[in-house]
Amino acid sequence: MKCLWTDWRKIGFFLLNLGSNIVKPIVKENQYWFLKSVIEDLKLYVDKKIELKQTDYNTLTNLVKEQMEIDCWCWDAKFWYSSISDFKTIISKDFINRLKWIAESFDCDNFASLFSSLLTITWGYNGVGVGLGAVLDKETKKILGYHAYNCILVEENGKNVLYLYEPQTDYLALAQKETNMEWGIYRTDLVIFY
Repeated sequence: MKCLWTDWRKIGFFLLNLGSNIVKPIVKENQYWFLKSVIEDLKLYVDKKIELKQTDYNTLTNLVKEQMEIDCWCWDAKFWYSSISDFKTIISKDFINRLKWIAESFDCDNFASLFSSLLTITWGYNGVGVGLGAVLDKETKKILGYHAYNCILVEENGKNVLYLYEPQTDYLALAQKETNMEWGIYRTDLVIFY
């Protein structure tokens, strides 16, 4: 059967965006931005083919120990990841940082889990772990509180490296045991890849 519209993808995504705008007045703000994020992620997936690479849990575990000096939990045997430039392309269209933070209901752990899950669902990119640890004051190194964020496996300059990613702000920094993350130092105690 011949397609009647040559721009069927454009029309489909136009209709999805139109639908999300129609329901905006009747849904919660976070529901709207989640819907917009999924639409934009799918559009990017269709428009840009991102090549994923594969590694195993032993290699990933060793990289975390070597680079961050901590243990990690790997709940899968194989992990897929991309180049750092492709990862930056993925987050350029992501809307998760527009979601509203709600204390004890939708806070840092929910942002980190949602980001990890969306990358797995949309891209098959499960090399996105959830990092858990303390936030330290930059000057005194005193603990300000505890936090959840993402630890991202990427390829950069031909080798695998880990970055910490703050899904609430899109801030990205090369992962270390203590990583300078703009407003504080994230001391990572555990990373869970699932």
